[in-house]
Amino acid sequence: MADEYATKPTIETLLNRLVGMEERLNIRLDRIEAETKQTRSEFLTLRADFRELKAELKEHLPTLK
Repeated sequence: MADEYATKPTIETLLNRLVGMEERLNIRLDRIEAETKQTRSEFLTLRADFRELKAELKEHLPTLK
């Protein structure tokens, strides 16, 4: 019974640390997700720009396929 009281603060401390680690990990994952979304958006914009450029080139150079 005495061991239970001696280890309880240690277990609570570990649980609190794990909760803190989880919160920090979630923040990092949110940042990664935001960066990924931004990169994908920029990629899609770039892809649209290349399509537009290709269409313009086809208009000026009809032999381009």
